[in-house]
Amino acid sequence: MTTAFVGVPCQIQALRKTNELVGEFKDIVSIGLFCRENWSYSCIRALVEDDYGVKLDSIDKFDIKKGKLKLLQKDGGVTNIPLAETHPYVRVNCQICLDFSAELADVSVGAVGTPKGWSTVIVRTKKGADLVEGAVAKGYLEAKDISEVKPGKMLVDKLSKEKRGENLAEAKRREDRGTKVPHIYSKDDESFDEFLKYAAGKQFAELEYIVVDTGACVSCGACAAVCPVDIIRFEDYRPVIVGEEKEGCNLCYLACPRTSMQIPAVEKAIGFTGKRDEDIGHYTAILAAKASSDKIMGQDGGVVTALLSYALDNQSVNRVVTVKRGERAWEPETAVVKDTAELLETAGTIYSMAITMQALKE
Repeated sequence: MTTAFVGVPCQIQALRKTNELVGEFKDIVSIGLFCRENWSYSCIRALVEDDYGVKLDSIDKFDIKKGKLKLLQKDGGVTNIPLAETHPYVRVNCQICLDFSAELADVSVGAVGTPKGWSTVIVRTKKGADLVEGAVAKGYLEAKDISEVKPGKMLVDKLSKEKRGENLAEAKRREDRGTKVPHIYSKDDESFDEFLKYAAGKQFAELEYIVVDTGACVSCGACAAVCPVDIIRFEDYRPVIVGEEKEGCNLCYLACPRTSMQIPAVEKAIGFTGKRDEDIGHYTAILAAKASSDKIMGQDGGVVTALLSYALDNQSVNRVVTVKRGERAWEPETAVVKDTAELLETAGTIYSMAITMQALKE
């Protein structure tokens, strides 16, 4: 059964690392979302409701444009929050992430560099190309080369470079204070051999010490997804042990994208072709795209929803792991959908994290 997986850069890293080091979840096509930073649900609620007096259940849509977090309300009102004011609410793990454009995905999508109603689409692998080309051929997607729009690729490059520079500086500050940031300083390793030796016998306690307690955990759910005895749970986005570990098992430590992240080794395993850009990674094509159907009402052009609708309708994937709104207003919840009708209910962006990797196991 083929699965489509939608995630932000750190979740895509978790997926790829789990593929290579644990051997799980191979038959997957991944769609990565551009991400500068993210907020936990409790933080976004405090910012919007406590600081700005806007009830979450009154908001129809969130958007980020021109340095502002925009709250588009159901009654037509708009509240603009300067992004600078949101920085104290950003998840601390986001401050040491170097990937803006989901460089390890099969195809990456984001509302940067294109006109309103369009999105930038970076095609990176053959799987990604088959997905995009199929959606265009079947009339689900309208696309043109990124060079035909302004500001185009240069803005994606700029934001990627800014994120990497700012967060490398933050990682250096943490290292200077004695807090290790191992996923950054392992990035130049070209094989997993040394890490596999280092990780031998390291269990959840070591993972908790070096990742969770230091604020580096991305709440991707990879540790829970690979646990053979199913004893890892998440409490307020923090993984905890609720039983006895299997003796000698170190799968949670191996799968975590923050215990190490050997990007060149992962890239080699993926088998990227085409160009490699120092700012946005490998790609074979960069497009401006939007959904062709008026029935698809996504965040910015509905590109992700259009790609997934095509894949489900044409049975190139059997299910999609994505995110939907939970019972509380704007609270993210992982969704596993198997048809287009279910998929359309998940359309739109939720600017908080959901523990998506765990759903692959379920």
